[in-house]
Amino acid sequence: MIQLFKRNDIASSIGLIVLTLLTRVHLFLHPPGVQSISDFNQGLFFTWQSLKEFYIHHPVLYLFISTILFLLFAFYFNYVMNEEKLYQRKSMLPALALVLYSALVPSLTLFSTVFIANICLFIAFAKSLQLYHSRASKIASFDIGIWVSAACLFYFPAVPMFIFFLMTLLILRSFSFKEILAYVFGIITPFYFALGIVFLTGHWHSVMPHLFLHVYLPLKLISNAQFIILTISSLLLVVYSLYLINLSGIKNPIAVQKKWNVIILYLIFSVLIGIFANIFPGLPWLLAITPISIILSQAFHNQKEKYNIFTFYFLISVIVIVQWLL
Repeated sequence: MIQLFKRNDIASSIGLIVLTLLTRVHLFLHPPGVQSISDFNQGLFFTWQSLKEFYIHHPVLYLFISTILFLLFAFYFNYVMNEEKLYQRKSMLPALALVLYSALVPSLTLFSTVFIANICLFIAFAKSLQLYHSRASKIASFDIGIWVSAACLFYFPAVPMFIFFLMTLLILRSFSFKEILAYVFGIITPFYFALGIVFLTGHWHSVMPHLFLHVYLPLKLISNAQFIILTISSLLLVVYSLYLINLSGIKNPIAVQKKWNVIILYLIFSVLIGIFANIFPGLPWLLAITPISIILSQAFHNQKEKYNIFTFYFLISVIVIVQWLL
């Protein structure tokens, strides 16, 4: 079956859609309670109460729409990974890795402020990968700053990503004060307009004392068994994928090697942000799922096909165990 996703055509796209829906059946049958996904509708300055009411009254429909939106993101994710030439040929394997790994806890892909923040961060990440050969680097740096700042407006704990993208600029480009200044102005712009709107609409005194920072300590697990299985399987897959990346690293051009270094940094920062949830793994872990999936997609590129097949069915087995047997 994995051969289907080694292509990048209509058949592999249909296969990805079918696989995504199949791995979400349990989610549709057993929608998570509002308590377990609390604050999914809250940003730094705002609360989408209508979003929460929609989920309460139509949870299955809400989850189905969320799945469609996640699929669209998966296709965009796949497009970016293929365009950056991180792999020997274009395929649907990056999207496959994203869909399968996210299916370990499918409720995390629910449409939420974290979901939007994750998209903003990935767009910024996609733009940062283009910096190596970019001629309009100052404009790109400004755009990156805007997208990262927008992510923080939806999910404030993403603030450490400011440092990550600054490090990315320094890794992929030679030092340029103008580019860094453009990046800083990009960061300031969304906050300037957001605060301006709050002030001009007369909500300053009602909004500012009640900023929602989404700051929690990871004091509770979804379940001990799920946590152990997810942790062990994730560590095994990530270590195996990093081993394959290291093997192919010597053959890669310098640009690709630098991009993989940036991806590993992306993983470190997003994991540090993602663990801080009132119930772990909570919605913030979605931020870590994206870079983990980029790395995990390398696990399907082993020269020995039997290892790729084993990895695919290993992930499917873990999904079945976590979703249906625990």
